[in-house]
Amino acid sequence: MTERPHPLVRVERVDDGNVVRIAMEEGEEPLNVFRPAKVEAMAKTVESVAGEAGCLVLYGDPVFSAGADLQAIEQAPQEMRSAKIDAIAAASNRLIRAVREFPAPVIAAVTGVAAGGALGFALASDLIHVHEDAVFDTAYARIGLTPDNATPFFLVWTVGPYRARELLFDPDPIDAAQAVDLGIANERYEGSEEEFLATVTERAADYAAGPTEAYARTKRLLDTAFEGGLDRHLERERSAIKRMSESDTFDEGLAAFFSEREPEWS
Repeated sequence: MTERPHPLVRVERVDDGNVVRIAMEEGEEPLNVFRPAKVEAMAKTVESVAGEAGCLVLYGDPVFSAGADLQAIEQAPQEMRSAKIDAIAAASNRLIRAVREFPAPVIAAVTGVAAGGALGFALASDLIHVHEDAVFDTAYARIGLTPDNATPFFLVWTVGPYRARELLFDPDPIDAAQAVDLGIANERYEGSEEEFLATVTERAADYAAGPTEAYARTKRLLDTAFEGGLDRHLERERSAIKRMSESDTFDEGLAAFFSEREPEWS
């Protein structure tokens, strides 16, 4: 089933609705650049399907996205530029939070280019799968801007502070193979883009059939791993595993383990 919460946002429910794919579409703008309304629609859509799907796939059609619409910003009066950029940042921050708070795995399926703020959208996902022709580009330093969309936050987690500085200070494009080598992406796929999306959707269906509640709590533990030091993290782990031990998910997992069968996750 396909839905359209915005003219340039497409929602597809597959695998009997267990997997939701959300695509930003290019429309008349080259390289799928975005403005606040488009990102706001993406954020609202992610929020609206939270709890309805066991896995979410974010992608762009025909490319992931080259980031914010810089032409629209350049054409605005000088005194209005900061307000336009701030509006994009506000919408983008909502999308980043919606992705991180989504109570199931989120996969970014990257084709073409993911540049600037769009790279931040990809990095906010739990897993990143890339087509062989995909290119990542931090871009900001080339236009004299500081990074946004949590790009430095996630890069420091992923590659460490020194490599993150290098990637942001010297924004050379990163191809798909380099992205996997750096640990920015999980897996690189060859073949057509249609085959790529189909394969990612199959992987998403596997996650959707898994212990979704456990995935959601694991996401929270990972996101707070560096907050408050080891002692605080240990307490969060203790609280999370205690709650999961009281759940139907754990009951089924334990029963399946001792019955030597595959669990049937609801």
